Amino acid sequence: MNLEIAVETAGQWQVVNVRGRIDAASASAFDKSLRALIASGASRILINCADLRYVSSVGIGMIVECSKLATASGSCMSFAAISPHVKNVFEMVGFVELFEMYPSVEEALKK
Repeated sequence: MNLEIAVETAGQWQVVNVRGRIDAASASAFDKSLRALIASGASRILINCADLRYVSSVGIGMIVECSKLATASGSCMSFAAISPHVKNVFEMVGFVELFEMYPSVEEALKK
C-alpha cells in the first residue's frame, strides 16, 4: 500500500492523516508535507496514525529531522491513535519520551 496524506485544520491543530506505510519509497512525500506545515507557521501538528501500518528506519529518521525543524520554528509535533505495531517501534526508538502521544485525535483536540 502506498502512503496517502491528508491535512486538515481542527481548532489549533493541523492534523496530518496518514494511511499506509512510511518507508524509503514514501518518506520524502511525508517529509515534504511536514516541512510545508512547519514553513507555513503551524504551531501544533498532530500526526494521526490510525491508518499507519508501518514506519521504517528512514521514516523514523525523517520524523526526527522534522521534529528538530519544528522545535526550532516554535512548532510542536504530536501523535495520535497509534497502532500497537507502530507504538512498539516508537517505544523502541524513544519517541514516547520525545513526543506527546494521544490515544485518539479527539483526545488531542481537547488539549
